[in-house]
Amino acid sequence: MPTAAFITMGCKVNQYDTQSMQETMIRNSYTIVDEREVADVYVINTCTVTNIADHKARKAIRRAIRQNPTAKVLVTGCYAESDRAAIEEIPGVTFVFGNREKADFQGYLDELDGPGLLQIKPVEHDVIREHARFSAGVGNAGKHTRALIKVQDGCSAFCTYCIIPYVRGRMTSRPIPEIVEEVERIAESGYKEIVITGVHLSAYGRDIDRTSDIGDILEHIHPIEGVERIRFSSIEPMYFPDELIDRMAALPKCMPHFHLPVQAGCDKILRLMRRRYTTEEYTHLVEKLRSAFPDVGVTTDIMVGFPGETDADFEESLRFVEAIRFSQLHVFRYSPRRGTPAADYPNQVPPHISAERSKTMIELGKRLGMKFRERMLDKTMDVLVEDSREGTNQQLAGFTGNYLRVLLNVADSAINQVLPMRLTALDGQFIQGEVLPDAFLASQSSAIPIHLQT
Repeated sequence: MPTAAFITMGCKVNQYDTQSMQETMIRNSYTIVDEREVADVYVINTCTVTNIADHKARKAIRRAIRQNPTAKVLVTGCYAESDRAAIEEIPGVTFVFGNREKADFQGYLDELDGPGLLQIKPVEHDVIREHARFSAGVGNAGKHTRALIKVQDGCSAFCTYCIIPYVRGRMTSRPIPEIVEEVERIAESGYKEIVITGVHLSAYGRDIDRTSDIGDILEHIHPIEGVERIRFSSIEPMYFPDELIDRMAALPKCMPHFHLPVQAGCDKILRLMRRRYTTEEYTHLVEKLRSAFPDVGVTTDIMVGFPGETDADFEESLRFVEAIRFSQLHVFRYSPRRGTPAADYPNQVPPHISAERSKTMIELGKRLGMKFRERMLDKTMDVLVEDSREGTNQQLAGFTGNYLRVLLNVADSAINQVLPMRLTALDGQFIQGEVLPDAFLASQSSAIPIHLQT
């Protein structure tokens, strides 16, 4: 059978798109292999959010070509959408197609020479499930644990620094019955956690008739048997109504973690970015979340070095981030994107200054993350055990509901089970977890008993 390897960059929307393309290749009798292996076909799903992302995409393309100079190399994603000509100039690239053309992925396979095309009988759906070991964008090579569900794509916000509306198009929402059907299939395959993803989740439904919103999706998928946990990958503060928090708090499967990209902690910079909220409004949102969800984890993206950002503006952002007490920061240095308004703004911040600001913000994020983990010690939280080994001792790992990474001294029989854990000690960026004795007693009546590693 022909082999295919996928290299996926950027957001969880891209990860979901990769999952769909993998399933198409499996239906065409391809075997999916690791990106480091020699493959007959490489599919590179790119990101273009920063100049660094563009550089990483070109590097990945050339690495794939070096691994197998005779391979077919297909490049898609946001960088393929924004600078197709630059990719087409790389010797060895077979096809370049943008995000809007991913729906026609079968057509690109049909055009490839060699085996694995229309003349091969498609495999059955249960075989797809068995072989899609890299699906769902979470890298679990064995039992399924978390699955991504894309409910909308594109964005109509047009923040002044962002190229996403230009490379993914205006916002489009999926019909709720279609989403429910997909979640039902995912649950039947054994996934316990559903991660709802999209480019602008809080605006879901605004492009249709405004009678449906993201809360309706949650209420429709919450009763599905087999689904034990639901979380958002990231949700924008814009259009996030207070009543959504109340609706989520009434749904026990909704996890107490929210990735709310703030981008700046200074109102002047937020206006220049065209973010459509103030720091006061963002603070109100976080306070409502903390009132509704005990021990909620609030994580964020924040940008430094935006055009016009002064030392005083940056200091204001630092104070804001510290006051909010985020549990984790993802820090970006501003990167001008051709065709966006901010690329032509005056007072561009010199790279050496934005680099220093990035370092300072990252250090603050590390301190806040440590304080958050310390506050969680000795608490008992449910953890979904994943087929992933991490940390110095390569222990099994999983996430709490509020998105803390926990290392577990349990055997493989615990994988894909949600178990109550006492958080016992800090271990770098991780927390050590200890299974409660009651969890072992309860497991004795199950088909797969759980045991401590010895």
